[in-house]
Amino acid sequence: MARASRVVMMVSLAAVAACGSKAKQQAPAAGARETAAASAPGGKPACPHDGSWSECTVLERLQRSGLVAQRDSSAAEEKGLAQRGMLIHLGSASLEVFLFPDSAARKAAEKGLDTTQFVGYMDPQGIRAERSLIRSANLLALLDSKRDVQRQRVGDALTAGPPQKSDR
Repeated sequence: MARASRVVMMVSLAAVAACGSKAKQQAPAAGARETAAASAPGGKPACPHDGSWSECTVLERLQRSGLVAQRDSSAAEEKGLAQRGMLIHLGSASLEVFLFPDSAARKAAEKGLDTTQFVGYMDPQGIRAERSLIRSANLLALLDSKRDVQRQRVGDALTAGPPQKSDR
């Protein structure tokens, strides 16, 4: 009996020690990641959280939503929009993201689109499997996906709003 209780005590101590050493190992890594994300060379923010969408905040939000977002090196172009956008692959789906200085500029640019070619990300697709139109502040995104769950996840991630200014 004494031997069994000694074994239990040693296993318990080993588990406590292991947990403590893991916490110590993870703490500096987490702090290092936060520091790296907070500033880039020159002391400027790596990915600004200023209340507007930027390329890095779009990618960050998609990844934090559990989506595997891979940016394409080629630019996205859309008939009716004068500016080029960012092309992102989400598995077999593609997402074209167009960023504007503000929401007024986005609304003005959007007038050039033939909106009959798109549906809202929560709306059912028709027989033509229209692309989903996603709007949020200074962002306009066009998602080409036939999967309703994916359409909703991407739309929810982007319509939650751009990362807000931090109080730091």
